[in-house]
Amino acid sequence: MNPKDRILETASRLFFIQGYNTTGINQILDEAKVAKASLYTHYGSKEDLGIAYLKATRQEWFKALHLFIAKKESPTEKILGSFDFLESNLKQNGFKGCRFINLRAEISDDNHEMRKQIAGHKTNLRSFFKTLVSEIIKNKADQVADSILLLFEGAIVESKIHRDVWPIKSAKKTAELLLNL
Repeated sequence: MNPKDRILETASRLFFIQGYNTTGINQILDEAKVAKASLYTHYGSKEDLGIAYLKATRQEWFKALHLFIAKKESPTEKILGSFDFLESNLKQNGFKGCRFINLRAEISDDNHEMRKQIAGHKTNLRSFFKTLVSEIIKNKADQVADSILLLFEGAIVESKIHRDVWPIKSAKKTAELLLNL
């Protein structure tokens, strides 16, 4: 693996496990086994590395979601399957929550580009639900899709707090009720 990829892979792991602010550049460089010049050649700054992390994470997350629900046939199955994906993902990651929510909690409002990347991920997720819901419901589809998004996001936070899947299972049941109204 080349130095650029090692830096990003190491930073991604550390940002998620211990947080963006508590992860230092020197730790990333030591664990990636690269020189400081490599970081600045490829990323320029820790903030630029954080932006690359968010972009890569968004791409990987949506790829995994779409792969997980690929065999689901109906829009309803895909929406409900997204909650199953969330359950699997959070259990696999030790209930550490959402990488985007976690990072947003750490950065200041002045960090416009990182905030833009985080909002972009959540906007894509909102569009995902809106597209699927609009195939099921014609009247108030946007409102139902936004409610499902809020159930999904709330389930992430509550699962992290309780280190359990019951919030996801409950949110999934409520989403199913909304889709069947």
